[in-house]
Amino acid sequence: MGILCLSSAFAQAGAEQGDSYMQVLDADSVARVELATLQIPVATENQPPSKISSMFSGFWRDEAQIWTSPFRMDSEDLLWVGGIAATTALLIAIDEPVYKSFRDFKNDHTWVQKTSPVATQLGEFYVPYAISALYCLKGLAFDDEHALDTGLLSVQAMIHSAVVVQLLKHLFGRMRPYVRNGEDVWYGPRMFFKRYSGGFSSYDAFPSGHTITAFSLAAVVAERSEHAWVKATAYSLAGLCGLSRLTEHDHWLSDVVVGAAMGIAIGKLVARNHERSVTLTPSFGSRGAGVNVVFSY
Repeated sequence: MGILCLSSAFAQAGAEQGDSYMQVLDADSVARVELATLQIPVATENQPPSKISSMFSGFWRDEAQIWTSPFRMDSEDLLWVGGIAATTALLIAIDEPVYKSFRDFKNDHTWVQKTSPVATQLGEFYVPYAISALYCLKGLAFDDEHALDTGLLSVQAMIHSAVVVQLLKHLFGRMRPYVRNGEDVWYGPRMFFKRYSGGFSSYDAFPSGHTITAFSLAAVVAERSEHAWVKATAYSLAGLCGLSRLTEHDHWLSDVVVGAAMGIAIGKLVARNHERSVTLTPSFGSRGAGVNVVFSY
């Protein structure tokens, strides 16, 4: 990751002017420009924004980027989206027999019956957010900025995922496999209100909410870690959650695959946007006060 840092030192009244220089280093270094020719007052009592407020300041930017992404795709993006769409269409065509295979596999294996309800908790609201909270607590307790950022970014990614998946669930109105013993029916938006009658909704299978939540969390954790075992663990646990949605009879395979793909995309977007962020911090020196502008990319 390269960083470009611009530091402007504003001379106080009567200070010598004309001192300016630029030094450009490699991509992992800092290019610093000091300009002592501008006089801009800076209130020394102002404090920089808190980590939490700074982190969430880009929330709406990311949300807008998610919803406008279909209109900004290049040829490479179209290739990926086309591949996912084709895969989804194929999976929908075979969802019924695949679901029945998973159902029979669970019925024939006691260990699946015991582990499946546990694995599916990885996509429940409280487990992923508890994991994010642990990252935040570690960051606050040990002054670990990286851990704190990871926790906050994963929360953002899961919120974005929740917004997207709920809109799509209402739009498609797909019946869950347990309703008619593995019969696949799509009702569309007309099942919008029926979702909320009789408790747990039976008409919001596509895409899988548990899966998109688990994979958006995993994507942020993986993107922000340099350790292969962390990446593998994050995606493996998310994958177990996705598979459990089939063995729990709540989703079709295509629901899970689409949820996983969207969760990964959203998690990566949030994590990478943070790495390209702009940070403003006050700067005070013998020649005056100014603002450090740091572009991370």
